[in-house]
Amino acid sequence: MPQRSSNDVFIKHNFDNHDGEVPVWATVEVLSFGMLSKIIKNLKTGTGSSYFILASNYQYKSKKGNLVKPSQKMLTSWIQGVSVLRNMCAHNSRIYNRTIHTTPEILDVDKITPPPAHNGLYQILLAMKYLRSSDEEWIVFVDAFDKLIQNNSDVVGLTAMNLPTDWKDHLSV
Repeated sequence: MPQRSSNDVFIKHNFDNHDGEVPVWATVEVLSFGMLSKIIKNLKTGTGSSYFILASNYQYKSKKGNLVKPSQKMLTSWIQGVSVLRNMCAHNSRIYNRTIHTTPEILDVDKITPPPAHNGLYQILLAMKYLRSSDEEWIVFVDAFDKLIQNNSDVVGLTAMNLPTDWKDHLSV
């Protein structure tokens, strides 16, 4: 008989009442970002595949104005970047003035010249933008982040966060 490794009530209910079967929606609820990125990295690709359907939700406009689905490598890098930032925050790690050793792929429109000397918050914030659940929630986040920077401008520097001077233009939707 299969073993249940989660103590969540909804997992226990599904496991106990459906012969050890747990629907994918319930399973995803208890996955870590890291595990989710590994699953996506290993999905089959191609028209009609699970990855193809998933990537359709994260389409972006190319330089020519065409809608493009992110590559598997790109989408996984976004999720992994957000996962790294989430873990840093969960463990009260410093994110200010720090190189973050993961590099989410960013869209050409968001690349800055000259490129930053180190990876940092900018790339991960862009990954969060690309993965946003809604424009409204993202706008609220960017406005709150902007206020936080303005309220602490005497001690916070954009370059220490790896942000270009036009960061708000890049993070806007």
